[in-house]
Amino acid sequence: MKKNILIKGIAALMIGSVVAPALTSCSEDYLETQPITSTSAADIGGTIEGARAAKTGLCQGMYRQFSGHNLNSTNGEAWMMIYYGEVFGGTFLSDLYCGRSTSDQYATWRQIRDETYWGAQQMWYYAYNLISWANTMLDNIDNLPPYEGERDFIKAVALTMRAHCYIRLVQCYAPNWENSNNGEVKCLMIRTTGTTEEMPFGTMGQAMDLIYDDLQAAIKLYDECGWKRDYIWEPDGSVARGLLARAAMIKHDYPLAQRMANEARKDYPIMTAEEYNSGFVTANDEYMWSTMYEAPAQSIYYYATGASNACNGRYQSSWGYAVNSIDYMLYRKFPLSDVRKRLYITPEFIELNQELADEFGVSKDDFWDENKIYTNGMRIQINSTNPNMSKFIIEYGKREYARQDEINHFLSGTVAPYQSPNSQIQFGTQYKFWGNQVYGMDQWPFMRASEMGYTEAEAAFRNGDEATARRIMEELNKDVRDPNYTCTASGEALLQEIKDYRSFELWGEGFNWFDMKRWHEPMVRIPWEKGNPNSGNRGTGFAQTFGPDDFYGWMVVVPQVEFNYNKQALRSDLPGGNK
Repeated sequence: MKKNILIKGIAALMIGSVVAPALTSCSEDYLETQPITSTSAADIGGTIEGARAAKTGLCQGMYRQFSGHNLNSTNGEAWMMIYYGEVFGGTFLSDLYCGRSTSDQYATWRQIRDETYWGAQQMWYYAYNLISWANTMLDNIDNLPPYEGERDFIKAVALTMRAHCYIRLVQCYAPNWENSNNGEVKCLMIRTTGTTEEMPFGTMGQAMDLIYDDLQAAIKLYDECGWKRDYIWEPDGSVARGLLARAAMIKHDYPLAQRMANEARKDYPIMTAEEYNSGFVTANDEYMWSTMYEAPAQSIYYYATGASNACNGRYQSSWGYAVNSIDYMLYRKFPLSDVRKRLYITPEFIELNQELADEFGVSKDDFWDENKIYTNGMRIQINSTNPNMSKFIIEYGKREYARQDEINHFLSGTVAPYQSPNSQIQFGTQYKFWGNQVYGMDQWPFMRASEMGYTEAEAAFRNGDEATARRIMEELNKDVRDPNYTCTASGEALLQEIKDYRSFELWGEGFNWFDMKRWHEPMVRIPWEKGNPNSGNRGTGFAQTFGPDDFYGWMVVVPQVEFNYNKQALRSDLPGGNK
């Protein structure tokens, strides 16, 4: 058999208790991760039990412990959302990925501009392996009888998953729409069957057409099959509509985006302020699609999303990394009455807790005082030379979060965040994400109703319906985030308000880099300056600016390994040779 990047690894997924021959190449290739259990093509097309197991494995493959070669230290979809959607974006500061030195090369984008680095490789591996598994299911599923509609539900799941993975590939390896020549730019392999032959690059437009076709077919099957999903980690008709809304926004197909976002979220209420501030540990009624919280996900240890992303995760509490922080230039745009302001340690955070701050002798001015701030040009640390700040934050944590059952369950058994004076606390440190159990287990949202609400509002604005956009903005904010909120803006000011509030609501969840790319906007990172309360909270080493047309419209380079094993793939077919 030919060597091919799509065969090994995630494509042969852990699927329940079914053990059958693995769908792997007999040749060695660069993705050496072996499956634990898998189903064969004969199983998928031979029995409903085999097809059901394949569906379960495909969905669970979005969140599991990956090890080996260039998928090491990842957990699938949640990791991809944080790494690509946030670390490379403009509102997220990470000590783990880019806080130690510029040689880390994450925030500087070198990781996505070098075909041999993780940044170029991991989404390619992850998405195409899931696509390969979905293709194998779709090649064989029609051999089964209908089984009272269950076959069609399983087929809809496979179509949805294939479309989702192509959306992720478009978000990374395709340009923004403005640089796509109306979709004619070549950028991806368009694979629609489980075969492994070599092929040339297809266009962004071909990928978008496939995404549209898959999701429209899936929605029809979901609506007609009579089956409902059993778990929130499986997609369904609402998720398929949400994905179609995401795809339409990439293509600036705003009428479709508005309609799909509206339909997608209609059965999901916006979470309350109390729920929003409760740590994102387990799913609530707003979650439309998320990681599992069942047994398979309970044992992925350091691979758990919360291990590196929760404020009390194991990386933070044991390994000395500072907790992720929000960009201050975004945070400062919102009034103190907004409940989301309480989740980040900033000068305004002091104001919100003024009595406690006075008790410990800390003030807003401390954040700009060179004698109370540590910076080496990379990080802006607020407590290293200001022990009173550590004491204030420790006491705040004890008073504010001991009351929350989910969080308290974690705190009772391990080191709590910021409980040591030696904790590294960055300017803008977050309390938004918490984890349960020893390593930081949480239930990560792949999609929730607020995202769809902001998508609907933005699409409505771009469709010339400002009244609907304002109505949705009040729905998303007035009753559940800020009782003083009113939406009266119009024109470009309204569009900017939608963008800002979307970025604040979804901070850290995996959207910012993708959003800024489709908005075709420059990314400007503002550094910290002593004595200047109008400056940012970044070290000077990470004060970059990226124009919207840089790198051919923010295209991640195709990994070199694709060219090593697919001789029809020519780098000369890509814009600028994709360099």
